[in-house]
Amino acid sequence: PSEMCIRDSGAFDQVVAERDASVSVAGEDEAYLSIQDEYRGRTVRNYLCIFLCFSYDGPRTVATLENRYVTDYSPLNVEVDTVGGASDDTLEVSQAPTTLSEGEARNVVVSCSGTTTADGTGDVTLLVDVSEPVYIHQKTTIQDVSYDCAAGY
Repeated sequence: PSEMCIRDSGAFDQVVAERDASVSVAGEDEAYLSIQDEYRGRTVRNYLCIFLCFSYDGPRTVATLENRYVTDYSPLNVEVDTVGGASDDTLEVSQAPTTLSEGEARNVVVSCSGTTTADGTGDVTLLVDVSEPVYIHQKTTIQDVSYDCAAGY
């Protein structure tokens, strides 16, 4: 409800009234920033074994970001927020755009982080932030990302 107050002059200072309002979230096809799941089931790993094991960076593309707004996004930040069933620092974003021009689409790539020792499959939640020219703070979850990260590689 809204409020209405009448001043001595007869002018309205405040009004109270019932009014309908609705809010809806734009569909993916209308979003200013489209985030598409691009994970294809290949394991994120930091080593490879063929008779002997050696360091091998095997990052994987997990998403594509597309700017559907009428101007460039800058700055843009993407990070791993959580990894279901593992420590949040098991995986890290190793490649992501820091700016996106109008109409541009670019990949987000994750890899094993630091000296983590974990393997499994988990849902990876990415946090995407844009602060200019519009504010976007969005989390998106990529389901069933397989990872095999061993220390020392």
